Parts: sequence; C-alpha cells; structure tokens
Amino acid sequence: MAGWVRALLVPAALLVLAQLSWAPDPYGEECRSKMYPPSGPTFKGNIPTYVINLDLPPSKRWDNLMQDKKTELKTVVQNIKDIANTFFPSGKVVDIVDNKIAHLTATLPYPFNEELQGIANSSGIPLG
Repeated sequence: MAGWVRALLVPAALLVLAQLSWAPDPYGEECRSKMYPPSGPTFKGNIPTYVINLDLPPSKRWDNLMQDKKTELKTVVQNIKDIANTFFPSGKVVDIVDNKIAHLTATLPYPFNEELQGIANSSGIPLG
C-alpha cells in the first residue's frame, strides 16, 4: 500500500509544481515604459512638496503638513481602528491605545516625542 501512495504522490507533486510555474503571477504588474510625466485616467495631479523646517520647535514642525493632510490622516487612523475593532469588537484595544498608551511617547527620545505630540495637536487625533 505504501508503495502505491509514493508512486502516486511523486507525479501529483510534479503536477502541482508544473501548474504553479505556468500560472500567471496574481500580484505581478506589467512592465510599463514612458510613464513619466504621469498621465491617464488614474492621474490625480502633481504630488505636493512640503518643507519640514527643523529650525522650528519640534511640536510645530509638522503643522503645515497637518493643515493639508489632516483629513487623510484621520481616515487612515479610523481605518486602523475599524480593523482593530473587527478583531476585538469590545473596543478595549482602541481605548487602551488612545488613552492609556499615549504616555509611552514620553519615553521616546527628543525630538520625536514632541513631534508626535505636535502632530496629534495639529490633527486633532489622540496621541495614542
């Protein structure tokens, strides 16, 4: 019996490997050329440039960017909260991150801790 299983297992494994090598890559993209400058139906405009002035106090460095990107940042944070609430529907995980872990930013080295506080203040998003 074991001999028959081995005899069938080898061709079956070879068939699976052959199928995998012939199957198109579901995550691959076609190589495109002459795509710059961008154009076409998905082009949404030029990407803005922001200057982060490191001479400003750390809590103010990101204010200009947050004025323009506050809505997008809030959307990203809300999506992350929605994903967390999908896995932990009680909402406790989001509550812990928003309210009880925020103090951990004080353990980050200067100026990162103050930059994060400034981003939270400018965007209106909880520090956690």
